[in-house]
Amino acid sequence: METISENSAQIAWLKNHKKSPVGKIGQTVRVFVIGRGAKIPGPLSKSAPAHAKKQLKEKSSIVKWQGPKAETWVLQLQVIDPVDHYGMFTPSPYSMARDLMGACFRQIINGGLKSLTVEHLGDDEDEFMGLCVGLEMAQYQFKKVWPKKSKNSFKCSIKSRIKNYESLIKRAGELGEAVNFSRYLVDMPPNLLQPQDYAKLLKDTFQNKAKTKVTIWNEQRLKKEDMGLHIAVGQAAMQGPQMVHVEYRGGGKEKPFAFVGKGITFDAGGLDIKPAAGMRLMKKDMGGSASVAGLAHWVVNSKLKLNCDFYFAIAENSVGSNSFRPGDVLTARNGLTVEIHNTDAEGRLVLADVMTVAAEKKPQLLIDIATLTGAIKHGLGGGTPGMFSNSDNLAESLLKSSQKRGDVCWRMPLVPEEKSRLRSDVADMVNCTSGFGGAITAALFLQAFTKNVPWAHFDIYGWVDSAKGPYASSGGSGQMVQALSAFLKDQESNEGN
Repeated sequence: METISENSAQIAWLKNHKKSPVGKIGQTVRVFVIGRGAKIPGPLSKSAPAHAKKQLKEKSSIVKWQGPKAETWVLQLQVIDPVDHYGMFTPSPYSMARDLMGACFRQIINGGLKSLTVEHLGDDEDEFMGLCVGLEMAQYQFKKVWPKKSKNSFKCSIKSRIKNYESLIKRAGELGEAVNFSRYLVDMPPNLLQPQDYAKLLKDTFQNKAKTKVTIWNEQRLKKEDMGLHIAVGQAAMQGPQMVHVEYRGGGKEKPFAFVGKGITFDAGGLDIKPAAGMRLMKKDMGGSASVAGLAHWVVNSKLKLNCDFYFAIAENSVGSNSFRPGDVLTARNGLTVEIHNTDAEGRLVLADVMTVAAEKKPQLLIDIATLTGAIKHGLGGGTPGMFSNSDNLAESLLKSSQKRGDVCWRMPLVPEEKSRLRSDVADMVNCTSGFGGAITAALFLQAFTKNVPWAHFDIYGWVDSAKGPYASSGGSGQMVQALSAFLKDQESNEGN
């Protein structure tokens, strides 16, 4: 367990980039990032060979050439006007810079490096933040962190003509590290991240941080607290279910912002067992809680001036003689009875009890993140989470933040008439339905446990299937960490006014 905790603290790169030694072998590489509307310096253009000059003139996004002393890359950021979908899927300055820089850097770093110079030619702070986050994200690969940390051995210099660029590097490093922390948790093998292991890792990560308190409810405490749904899901596993609460108090006396993450460390489906193909990636079924952990990592390390509560609903949905069964009727913490139609619809059960705990504290708002349904992926694909909310104002703010940070989600409806499908003949409700609209009925189930607190639910995939942009390989994605960090930063500004 020490290895897991120690390595989770070693994923940062940007904050140590100036201390990296000069490499003995490999390329000397220069990267110039031309901001939107900025001009390419004359000397740079003149030094380019003919084919590169043509590409530069044609505004190609990535132009590369080999010079006598160094390899040169030029990344040109474009002005793109939104044409549809309210601009939601139009790349923001931040996301364009992040994805281009990430795609460039992961190719450079895999080719062997002696030294790297990155120079931003532009005045947009979001652009510069994005390119730095892209650098941070692109250097992460799970195999380079676990089981043994491999160090970068090349000198790196990052510059911009923005006056406060060094403070922006620090901020970008904190955000990129938070995203990579989330990815690291998802990438961990499930035999090494069982429920008690996960709870200990979270405690080790946050317990000694300023203004932060960590509380763990083990299986015995969950029983005492009437968490009937949560207990049932995890009772067949070798390690019992856990709830972790990370309390951060960086603000004043205002009510906290509450976040809840689904932390199913492995989902075999229970007695309604999954087929082998459906089980292959089920170590990522704790991806929602990993995103909450990444967000907490950013909040604590950036010393955000807000009060936040982070809850982790942790269990393993396994198969055993004491597995919960289809047809069982369970009692939730809030007193509602739930008839089990399918044991593979377990995430909403652990979320329901933990969301009840969060709502009892009367937060300003409640946001949950979960790899909840396959239905949302069928509808929106793996790259776009579905977002459900009982508050138009909250939903609008979250959509804006997601577009700003290139962490885009899409609002889905809480169709009132679909509630009738959750009726049970023997209990207050069933835990899932058959037929169409599975993501909607799952969200409606969760809504019953919000106590009418302003609430949003993100149904995410939490995974990238192949290398792209700042992702150097398939694995955990850290979905919604960047979007929610921007949302909270805006809330901090609002609190200060």
